[in-house]
Amino acid sequence: MSSPRVENATDFVVEPHLLVGKEHEHLVAIVKATFEYVPGKPRGADGTFAVAPPARRRPVRAADVPWGDPTISSVRYPSDLCVEKPGTDVIGACRAYAPDGKPVPRFDAGLRVGPVQRVVRVTGPRVWLPDGDGLTEPGPVGWLDVRYDHAFGGHDAKRLDAPPAELAENPVGRGIAQSPGSLSARPGPQLEDPSAPIRNAADKPRPAGLGVIGRHWMPRRALWGTYDAAWLEGRAPLLPGDFDPRANQAASPGLVVTPQLVGGEEGALTNLVAPGAAPPSGTVPFVLPRVPLVIAFHPKGGSLVRFTPRIDTLIIDTLPMGRIAGPPPPFTLEIVWRAQIKAPRRPGDVTLHVREEGA
Repeated sequence: MSSPRVENATDFVVEPHLLVGKEHEHLVAIVKATFEYVPGKPRGADGTFAVAPPARRRPVRAADVPWGDPTISSVRYPSDLCVEKPGTDVIGACRAYAPDGKPVPRFDAGLRVGPVQRVVRVTGPRVWLPDGDGLTEPGPVGWLDVRYDHAFGGHDAKRLDAPPAELAENPVGRGIAQSPGSLSARPGPQLEDPSAPIRNAADKPRPAGLGVIGRHWMPRRALWGTYDAAWLEGRAPLLPGDFDPRANQAASPGLVVTPQLVGGEEGALTNLVAPGAAPPSGTVPFVLPRVPLVIAFHPKGGSLVRFTPRIDTLIIDTLPMGRIAGPPPPFTLEIVWRAQIKAPRRPGDVTLHVREEGA
């Protein structure tokens, strides 16, 4: 089957995909922009964003990218493939840094974009006391990757004589055990909600994080719909009738923006940018780029179908980069827009146009 012709007048990555929905197959246009933060001068002044050079432009991801072993670690970057998202995912792929780069037992870090914000408390290494009755005092920490593996949660099914234990909101974290006694001296959480500090393993706090919620975690797990014999017989390969498109939202609870972002919103990162690239306060303010994007589908012999999409995924990436030419940016933004139409019988007869308004 031939693919649509793509006429891309932007500096962004554009990919058409055929994806299955609840009622039919969709032709989905996914557009991804990669922006790099350019600090203002003097140091600490507001900076701007520049489109990343071609070698550093992020691809459209066909699958989730884990932090480590995909069988036991959380997701670092989510897949971009879906038909729609009702809101904007605001996702932090971040490393938190102690103020001034000096190791301390605990510090707070967080992000804010438009109407949403989240703060996490970072602690140094600590272990569970016997039976999970508490935690030792944390040692010093200079930086920590903000990933759910370091938060409260977990899955334990080692004992065959006891039911499995799991925190469905974060099955890769620290603190869940079939037997409290098995927690003794095991690593404790290093990320927590500052308003609800963890006192012991019985607290069962909400996992603290800025990143991706796995597609088999709650609350996403409950939204995929019913895949039973009736679905297999009467609907497959279409999605179930009770599929909820909110299942496609991968951001942490509280970091999904509805209605979606349009660009131009103010934001800030606190203790998430390396000390050498951040002002003395540790807080880097910014304004999201506003891109007047136009996505249009033109079927052969048919009428042009035009969209001015909103942002449905924003990834703020402050992680160290690999070898790149020149000094690395303090942080990078991935911005994703998408639009879709009912897939035609011959996708190759469609021309996909992507440009900025007025270009």
